[in-house]
This record gives sequence, C-alpha cells and structure tokens, in this order.
Amino acid sequence: MTCCLRLLAFAVFAAGIVAPTEAQESIWGPPLPRRPFDVEPFRPILPPRWVQETIGVGYTLSGMDAQGRAEAAGHGVTISEVGFVDPFYAYYDSKLLRRRSPHVPLGRLEKDLAEYERLGVRVLAVYPPCLQAEAYEAHPEWRRIDRNTTEIPSVDMKAHPYGGMLCLLGPYGDFFIEVLAEILTMYPAVDAFSFDGLHYGGVCYCKPCRDAHRRDAGAEIPDVNMDDPAFRRYQHWADRRMEDLVRRMQTRLKAIKPDAALVTWTTNAGRWGHFLSIPRNMPSRMNLLLDAPDQELWLDETNRGATLAPALACAYIWATTNHRVAFSEPYLMSHGNPYGKDSFPPHEILRRMMLALTYGVAPSIAVSQPRPLQQGVYDALDEVRKRKPWLTLKSPEPWAAILLSDDTRTLYGRSPGLVEERYLAGVLGAFRAAVESHRPFAVVNDWNLNPADLAKYKVLILPNAACLDDAQAAAIEGFVRAGGGLVASLDASLFDEHGGPRDRFALADVLGVEHRGVVDPPGGPSQPLDVNFARAVGPDYWEKRKGVFDFRPAPGSFLDVPAMRRLLGDGPVTYKGTAVKVEVKDPTAQVAGLLRPKDAPNAPETPAVVARSHGKGRVVYLAAGFDAAYYLYPYPYQRLVLTQAIDHVAAEPPPVAVEAPMCVHATVMRQSQDGAERLIVHLFNDLDTTARHARPDDDVPLREEVVPIHDLRITFAPRHRIARIHEEPAGADLPCSPTPGGTTVTVPRLDVHTMIVAELAP
Repeated sequence: MTCCLRLLAFAVFAAGIVAPTEAQESIWGPPLPRRPFDVEPFRPILPPRWVQETIGVGYTLSGMDAQGRAEAAGHGVTISEVGFVDPFYAYYDSKLLRRRSPHVPLGRLEKDLAEYERLGVRVLAVYPPCLQAEAYEAHPEWRRIDRNTTEIPSVDMKAHPYGGMLCLLGPYGDFFIEVLAEILTMYPAVDAFSFDGLHYGGVCYCKPCRDAHRRDAGAEIPDVNMDDPAFRRYQHWADRRMEDLVRRMQTRLKAIKPDAALVTWTTNAGRWGHFLSIPRNMPSRMNLLLDAPDQELWLDETNRGATLAPALACAYIWATTNHRVAFSEPYLMSHGNPYGKDSFPPHEILRRMMLALTYGVAPSIAVSQPRPLQQGVYDALDEVRKRKPWLTLKSPEPWAAILLSDDTRTLYGRSPGLVEERYLAGVLGAFRAAVESHRPFAVVNDWNLNPADLAKYKVLILPNAACLDDAQAAAIEGFVRAGGGLVASLDASLFDEHGGPRDRFALADVLGVEHRGVVDPPGGPSQPLDVNFARAVGPDYWEKRKGVFDFRPAPGSFLDVPAMRRLLGDGPVTYKGTAVKVEVKDPTAQVAGLLRPKDAPNAPETPAVVARSHGKGRVVYLAAGFDAAYYLYPYPYQRLVLTQAIDHVAAEPPPVAVEAPMCVHATVMRQSQDGAERLIVHLFNDLDTTARHARPDDDVPLREEVVPIHDLRITFAPRHRIARIHEEPAGADLPCSPTPGGTTVTVPRLDVHTMIVAELAP
C-alpha cells in the first residue's frame, strides 16, 4: 500500500468514526422526491449566508499585481480564485500530493491569502479534479476507462505530462476529497472551492465502477447506446454516484469549516454544447449540492449567441438551484472560430452582465482584460454593485412555470445532433413566447414536479416533456384537479423516467386524449401505433412526425380572438413542424384548432389544439408542436396560440402586466429582506442597432450603442397592497395611477437595464 493510500485509508476511517454534529445536520435542506437509484433521501445543501449575499465574483485576480487586485476590489469584487493544485503539481507542501510546483515559490500562497484578506476578497481555492498527473501515474486503477474494455488506458507522460482523465466515481474521488480537506485544514482562510470539470464524463468502465454497478444494478455496464434501455438506466446510476461524491465532500469540508462552500463550474446550460452533452456528464440535480454553481456563458456563433439561448441558460442555471444562488460568467469573445476578443465593444460587456442578472443569476466576470476592455469591465462591475440591494435573497414571483427536463433532454433527446429539434426547440419556443408576451414565468426542473412545489403556480407548461415518472404524473394530475392550469405538447408523459415508451400518455386522463400514432408527411396516411412501440423507439419515430400542414383555429374557440383574426383572416395558415395523431376521449373537450396536410384538400383534419376541464383546472394539449415551431420555423400566430393557451388555463391574471416592445425582457421577482416584502420587475433592452444584419447562423451580439425605449407601462395586480414604487438604481419614485387592472406606473426611459421596485405594505 502506497503512502497516499495509507493516509487516505486513515482519513476515511477517521471521518467515519466522527458522529454527525447538530451543525453538520443543519447544512441540509428538506428531502426531494426520490429518483432512480437513490439509496437515501436526497437533501439539497443550504448555502451559507455569505454565499447568498455574494454578487461580486471576479476571476483572474490570482494573475494580477497588487494594484490590479486593489482596483478589482474597489469595483466590487468580493471573491476570486487562488490556485492550490494544477494538473501537474500541488502549490503547497501536501502530504498527499508529493510533487510540489517549481513555479510557485515558498510563501507565495501565504502572501496571496494575506493580500486577499486585506482587500476583503474571499478565497476561492482551485483544483481541477479530473486531471492530476501524479495521481494518474501512481494509481492506474484510478484512471477513467471510456470504452467497454478492462484495458486500463495509458498515455505517454513525456508527451502529455498532465496524464489522462481520472474517475471521480471510485477511490480517486475519496482521495480528491481528502486533498480538499488537507487544504482547508492547512489554510483555514479558504472560503470556497472551485473545480474545472466536476463530472464523470458520461460513462466509465474502470473496475471500481464495474464492481459497484454490478452490486447496485445487478448487471454489467452496457455499451454506450442511448437507444438501449440498460444504458439509459446506467445514466441514472452514474448520476447518483456523482451526487454521492459531492454529498460526501460537503459533509467532510463543512465538518472542518461550517461556512466553507462549493462555488464551482457546472456543465448544464451556459454553453450550447453542454445542452448537447449526451450521455450527460452530470445530473442537473447535482447543482443543489453545490452552494452556488457558476456557468460559462458563451454568446459566440457556435453557442446560439444571437438567439434566446443565453437568456434561457441564465434562467435555467438559477432554476437548478431551486432559485437560490447561481453565477454566470459572460465570456468576452467576438467569435468562436477562432476564439478572440478582436474588436469586442466594451458596451457589450454591460449587455451580457445585465442579461444575466435579469434572469436571477449574479454575473461573474474575468476581471483582467486587454486595455480596450478593462475599463468596460470596471464600469459593468460598478453597475452590478449599484443594484446589489435588489439582487440577493429573492425568488421568482410564481405564476407560470416552464419545465426544462434533464431526463427528457437526455433520455428522449438521445442524440447530440437531434436533441435540439426533438426537445430543446419546444422549451425555447415556449420560453420565447413568454418573453415576448411578457408573461411572468419561472423555469422548473424534474424534481419540482411534486405537490408542494407545483402548488405555488397557476400554470404549468410542459413543452414536449416526454419523460415523467408515475409520481410526477400524479402530482401534475393533482395540481390540475385542484385548480391549476396545464399546457402540454406532443409526447408529454409518453415515456417513463428511463426514457422507455409507454403505450399511452401517463397524463391521458388529464389531457383527455389518447395517442394514436404519428402523422406522416403531407399526403401520407396516419399510421396506427405500432405494437412494438412500448418496447423500443427507433430514430424514424421522430422523422415521421415532420411535415407541412394547414392550420386553422376553430370558430368560437379560445383561439378565435381579434389578434389571431388580424394575422390569419378567414383562411388557414401554414404550420411546419412536428405533430402527433390523437383521439379525443372527452366528449366535453373543445377542439380549438385543426391540422390538414398541405396541398391535400381531401385529407381529414386532425386535432391540433384540444382544450378541456379537469376537476377545478383547465388543460390545453397541443398535438401540433407550436412551441418547437416558434423556435425552429416561426410564424407570429404561433406566439398567439401559446399565449392564448397559457391565459386560457390560468385561474387568475399575472401578478404584474408589462406593456413594452417584444425586444424587452421583463422578469418579476419577490424579495424578502430585513422584514420588508417587495416585488422587483427587471427590464432589459435586447435591441441590437445593427438589426442582426449578419448571416443568421454566424451572427453574434456585439452591441455598441443603445436605442432607448420610452414610456413602458407596468401594472401591479389589485391583490398587491403597494406602499411605494421606485426605479433603481436611479432611485426615482414613480407616480402611481389606479386603473381597473391594478396600480400602474410609466417607466419614462429604458436604456439597457432598470428595476421597478414595488414596496408592499405590511
């Protein structure tokens, strides 16, 4: 047994004999609903108060001189990184990692820590966990094996001195935790840890993983194949192993220092490629075990920078924390091919940081920049700091919830090349419609589909949310029966939590329809449901649902409104996208819209939109994927279909109504702080004065100037007792006008971002 392993065994043994203290127990929140392979109740971490109140996350101070660090702190940076371990060396005298960096002189860490303390900057200790040359070379059994073989990989350590990937799901994960514990014990000034790559890479076939999977799942780890039910089950198993690593890490570190935190990178949203990571590298639920995840926010052409994807990324990463604390770092690049900052406008820094905080996350930033951008970073940090009193300890004001399902993305989407069209397009289309119509909403996750969380909302939107388990379906049914509104599309609930197809919707009794197969392209017959559907779904399942149709709203339905008639007149309109064939089983249901294949006048019409009541609630089911279409192949009428559906099922109007151009993002949050209750409306101007003139697939937002928007109207619903309304950070009171819809104020001018704060009377 090596010295490292001896120390590790003792440390793990010592940790195991310490009884949990009351303080350790208090770090965990209430348990969440059970997921596959949970062996104990999953409880989120409770972030320390200092994390909840942090907004000034500034990276790169470790590479700056004393003057640069002082300037950064003066502009509001309150936490930054300090390296302790890199892929080659440790930067301190470790008893676990013996290779000490020749590039970090003795006393350097102590000097940096003392300087951070003088500046009031908290220490974020860095360790990139999946690459560590000494561990890789000394312990071949810790190496990750990414193919279905027992052969341990090996690399030329001279050509690649950092080694290769290590498996966090086995003994190396325990060793990694002990290195962190050693750092925190030796350097109690460390406040938090950050890791570049805290994930399992999608699959591992090392011996510890094989043995554990055989024990827990009773089977061998299968080949990587998302169409294989066994591999989809493996994804859940590996997710639980990854979560357990972070749970043990939190328990170990907080036993040493209770307010130590994990403020680290996540791989769930900020880069479009993270959405395309299938098999997934980490479950979205793991973010609840981090005190605050931080995401890279890339707005280059390869990451859908000119679309709504960055806004959704910010809304989603905040949602994965149950709307507690998350950070988002806008990368300052002109383009992604090649990467660079050439001609990057300083004004764009402010735009990206204000977009992040509009959707609930605090913008982090790399502070050290080339000379043309340095002042722009400082100016943007100053603007964030001005807004701090209204950025912390808040949550979305609940009205509508849009589900972004990690299970559906991975286990139904199944392919990096197809998941955008199969699933993500539906979420982005629903998100776009809500943004442009200024309906207040929050993004929610798979685990939020439980009675307690759903009870907060008036409307639940399930854009092609195919993968639901029985408990989730039951919670949704109870939500609607009690008076909630539901808008669901396409295959919602047609698959289980492992991505296995059902022979009918789990929500069939709520939707009032039965799945009757797929709709062939125009002119072709609709096919009955294949008997093998319940066993396997081939790639042609999705292909058969594509087509071009004529759509018409039914006269007298909730879609038959003046705005729709102005767009459509009396004739049908083109719908290009996904559709499924359904049989309406509820005789009281209203078919509010119909489809017919284009250029097939004799073909029968099929239901496209079905509305019904269920208990005290209302339901709209979209057999045509208007949500996905509004992202992939949009027409303005599709926004009306979606917003009319949302309004139709809502039991009461939104808490806040915003009258503004569609380019304005408006989000509504509630802040409970120091005994005060307030509603905060964020307004963000997304206009680009170049009008997106570049070729769309290579366009990148590089905004240089502002076109102000004037005279926006905001109405707070009558149920709110308002004492005062003011605009921040300008600090100006806004005159209130009583109207039939509530209390209305006019915002005289919106440049990039402002907040309208309504102080609520006790």
